[in-house]
Amino acid sequence: MNHEFQQYRFARIEAHNVAQARLESQFMTGTIDFEKLEKAIERELAEPAICAQWRRSEIEQMGGRDGARMAALEFFWAHRQELQRESFATAAEPSSL
Repeated sequence: MNHEFQQYRFARIEAHNVAQARLESQFMTGTIDFEKLEKAIERELAEPAICAQWRRSEIEQMGGRDGARMAALEFFWAHRQELQRESFATAAEPSSL
């Protein structure tokens, strides 16, 4: 396996696992608020380098960014149905005007 690809791959996997664990730990309580989820994902995407500070090469940093992005997307995708149900439930509630 190409050495550069291996560096990228390890950094991507590591950042993915760290970002996924961070997101899961923030929403362990069960109910997920869309605004909180959006802000958590935004923070995760803004700070992917914090996941692996020892990854200094350009290829490793690229892998880290990609891994964090993938984790955020997967987390959102996994919880999209729950968010849709909550959205529909609040839209179906009669307004008290």
